[in-house]
Amino acid sequence: MSLRLRLTLLYGGMFVLAGALSLATLYVVVQHRLDEQLTGGGEDSRIAQLREEAARSEDSTVTMPDGSEVPLEQVVAQAQAEQEEIKDAALNALATQGSLAVLGVGLVAAATGWAVAGRGLRPLRAITTTAQRIANSSGVERDLSERIALTGRDDEIKRLADTFDAMLDNLDEAFDAQRQFVAHASHELRTPLAMERGLIELEMTRPSATPDSIHFARSLLEINERHTRLVNGMLFLANSQNVLERPVAVDLDDVAHHVAAAHHTMADELGVMLESELHVAPIRGDPVLLEQLTRNLVENALRHNVDNGWALVTTGIEYTQAYLTISNSGPVLHDYEVDNLFEPFQRRRSEDAVNGRHSFGLGLSIVKAIVTTHGGAVSARGRPDGGMDVTVHIPLRAEYASFGGEPTVGR
Repeated sequence: MSLRLRLTLLYGGMFVLAGALSLATLYVVVQHRLDEQLTGGGEDSRIAQLREEAARSEDSTVTMPDGSEVPLEQVVAQAQAEQEEIKDAALNALATQGSLAVLGVGLVAAATGWAVAGRGLRPLRAITTTAQRIANSSGVERDLSERIALTGRDDEIKRLADTFDAMLDNLDEAFDAQRQFVAHASHELRTPLAMERGLIELEMTRPSATPDSIHFARSLLEINERHTRLVNGMLFLANSQNVLERPVAVDLDDVAHHVAAAHHTMADELGVMLESELHVAPIRGDPVLLEQLTRNLVENALRHNVDNGWALVTTGIEYTQAYLTISNSGPVLHDYEVDNLFEPFQRRRSEDAVNGRHSFGLGLSIVKAIVTTHGGAVSARGRPDGGMDVTVHIPLRAEYASFGGEPTVGR
């Protein structure tokens, strides 16, 4: 039951209750007054006149208009009965018509209360609508610059709206500060690593370099590469959680096709058969982030595999969402292991290495952050025969939102 309806029922109920109490009081007062007139200090003039006529005639009969003689007590009893009927009719009319009047006034009060409550709660609806629009919007559409900017007298509702606007200001400033921090950290952390790599490569290319120094330099380059990948992964994870400022039309199947084609060499080196079943999957987003998402999933499926294993990339449309699924063979995983893989720095039990490159446990956490930024969801499940299925769902572009099912035309 909404607050407006509760206020309306409260207004109407108060009027009905007040009217009912007034009617009951009036009923008691009128009944008491009529009883006094009938049984109190004075008699009805007609009954008094009958008694005077009977006293003058020195008998207990009364001569009726038709000339018949009727006992006085009978006439008095008949007159009193008529008065009781008149009293009952008056009280019944007061109760019936008064109740209808109270009910009518209550309905009018309820209608007036509905209008007044609606007008009074209009600012609250504006606050609620704005808050829901910001809270329910995805990373693609979220706009923290929107404000309620309520005008009018400085009352409790306006102060609530101003407080909400101040909270949005703080959130907007916090996100801006985060974006600036990521930009500065990207420069400050990558520059020393790049300079370090340049110095190591310079030492390797000196004519006086010995085989031992070259071997040592290559070891330093591997360490430098690991640190670079770790820094890039952390910066990418922080940056991927920001709001997409300029999303564009992207075909998820094109992104998957490009990434899969670029990883066939890696799949051959690892002895994994990489295949694709791609159908149209139009969305809106950041092509760079979506390519990184797909690359992380494909590389994860290739690296954490078995000899003569396989990996399959599929895309398509399911109801109002586009999906990207990466399936692969591999070691058997338990459910609790699969759930933890989306947390930063969480690795599988088997620390597989490809060409000496070990995993930092950031790949799937980056995937989750990118999917969340695009207003989608990611899920994973272990396969009974080993390996894992990872599925990403992202809302379709507006012009395709009413299309359901999976297309039959593939790549």
